[in-house]
Amino acid sequence: MSVDLSSLNPPQREAVLATEGPVLVLAGAGSGKTRVITYRVAHLLDKGVSAKNILAVTFTNKAAAEMAERVTSLVGERRAKGLTVSTFHAFGLSLLKRELHRLGYPRRFAIVDASDQVSLVKRCLKEANDADRRFDVRRLIALISRAKMNGGALKSAAGGDEAYEEMARDVHDRYQRALFAMAGVDFDDLITLPAKIWQQFPQVLEEHRWQYRYLLIDEYQDTNAAQFRLVKLLGGEAQNVCAVGDDDQSIYGWRGAEVEHILRFEKQFRRVKEIRLEQNYRSTGHILSAANAIIAKNPSRKAKKLWTDRGDGEKISTVAAPTEEDEAKFIADEVVRLHYDEKRKLSDFAILYRTNTQARPLEEALHASSLAFDTHGGLKFFDRKEVKDAVAYFRLCHNVQDDVSLARIVNTPARGIGDATMEKLHARARERGLHLFSVMKHAAEAPDLAPASLESIARFVELIERYQRLVETNGWSHAARELCREVDLWSECKKNVESARAASRKVENLEGLLHGVERYEEQHPGAGVAGYLARVSLDSRDEEPGQSASDAVTLMTLHSAKGLEWPVVFLCGVEEDLLPHSGMQGEIADPEEERRLAYVGITRARERLYLTRAATRFKHGRSKERTPSRFLTDIPGEHLEAVDLSVPRGPREEEAMQRGHDFFARMKTLLADLPAEEDS
Repeated sequence: MSVDLSSLNPPQREAVLATEGPVLVLAGAGSGKTRVITYRVAHLLDKGVSAKNILAVTFTNKAAAEMAERVTSLVGERRAKGLTVSTFHAFGLSLLKRELHRLGYPRRFAIVDASDQVSLVKRCLKEANDADRRFDVRRLIALISRAKMNGGALKSAAGGDEAYEEMARDVHDRYQRALFAMAGVDFDDLITLPAKIWQQFPQVLEEHRWQYRYLLIDEYQDTNAAQFRLVKLLGGEAQNVCAVGDDDQSIYGWRGAEVEHILRFEKQFRRVKEIRLEQNYRSTGHILSAANAIIAKNPSRKAKKLWTDRGDGEKISTVAAPTEEDEAKFIADEVVRLHYDEKRKLSDFAILYRTNTQARPLEEALHASSLAFDTHGGLKFFDRKEVKDAVAYFRLCHNVQDDVSLARIVNTPARGIGDATMEKLHARARERGLHLFSVMKHAAEAPDLAPASLESIARFVELIERYQRLVETNGWSHAARELCREVDLWSECKKNVESARAASRKVENLEGLLHGVERYEEQHPGAGVAGYLARVSLDSRDEEPGQSASDAVTLMTLHSAKGLEWPVVFLCGVEEDLLPHSGMQGEIADPEEERRLAYVGITRARERLYLTRAATRFKHGRSKERTPSRFLTDIPGEHLEAVDLSVPRGPREEEAMQRGHDFFARMKTLLADLPAEEDS
């Protein structure tokens, strides 16, 4: 049965039906782009295209899973079987599993995550930096990453700093050799190595072109140079490439995204069909008018104008507060009022800001008003020490050449293999061109190791080799739990913690990991430890901030908010130097991207929008005067309602606010009277 397209508006329908040749779908905020992509896939299947010939790529696991689920709900599981919907990194990983050996790598390889990458680069820096000058490791990693994404252009990535450029080049070479020696790849390699394989082995590229004859790229404005190369190579002569995105929402230039890919799409592909989705299904008229007015000032863009049939709605409140504390208190009070008077859930509210440094007064004000809130940007699950320790054990048992994982857990828990011993082992590994575990297996041959150290090393080698056999069985989740029990990671969770409650949380995290391992084995029989570790690596990288499952106010940066929406949004710090943001030198690096960021923030709101600012803000130890953002003057006055907090509120507003505060105070008292949880 064919999918019914009657629910699509005319431009959406046009985008779905244009299946042959290159197509650019300019999808404005809230215009139903995911709907277009899923219906387009369904229509291709209706035309008789095999599911295995379709590749849909997006940027997060969450978006890919949602897309796959929506396609399946449209066409059914049987017809969707064989369809590839994934992130760029997941697609690259699946290709490398089959083809990486062509570049001289072993069949088994490790994926080095961000924190392990830091450890590896630190080691390479120590080897390279004879003058012992202090270099920022994360800056070096960023330079190496940008160079890899751009085909090796370290000079432009370093921004004119010759010392950093030279050191990044030296560290990059050592880092790549170290990765290869440990049979490891980093996240950038998941994009760059597939292209390298395709270019060196044309027959492999032809095989993939034959399989993936129809490409759909979501969030095309966020592609970097390496991702574009993949798309261009895979598109081939047929060029059945459908790129869906919005140049007005390109806000990731700082991490390598190039808006030029969408602006110059018609110059990169032949006979492009361009379709604009401008009807917005999310926001009210006043909100869209403000967004249109701000983004229209950008000279480099594909002209489009969002519109809605939902009516004008409430005017936008522009709030001028004397200080950042007053700004925060107003927001907390307004949440209380709307929550109480309009019976809105706390999860209906989002507070967005340009930088994380703005969060402190906002959190304090919400706490003082007894409002539950969820600040995004904290430590992710797979970044927690107890979780990373356990995963490092799993990685090493799967791939003993993984030097980074070995270095992490060789003395965790403490087993008498200290830093001095490891330095000697590292030196022997470098001299002989071997990985660490191989050197440890033959540690008895080293003349400079103490007998006690040799004994500890032998026990460690025996442990890893024993579990190396066990985790390769079908019941590897049982082996994983036994490994954690034998090395007693539960006791490790209780060391050096502030309280019994903190230790309990760490134990819960470790238990949660092992439960996740068991669930994965149930849901993916036969995938084994390799499948699980690949999923962990991709999930740990995937930045997917979302609305909390609990009823709480959301706090997050504008960058994190992209792709999300709320009924009520407070956009804070709408001031010069904050939005648009200026760097350390007081200059705005990319005014057009800052304007796009404001546009993204405004279009997160469905019903109510508040643009707040402070006349003074505390910075570098003293109070500084602030200037209203240029973006405020771009919005026509008929869409705005000004609120000046230096003017006292009326008695009606004060009464409503007091009722709300009394309600939350009563709730807080009731909760305080409940029996407290035990700490242990």
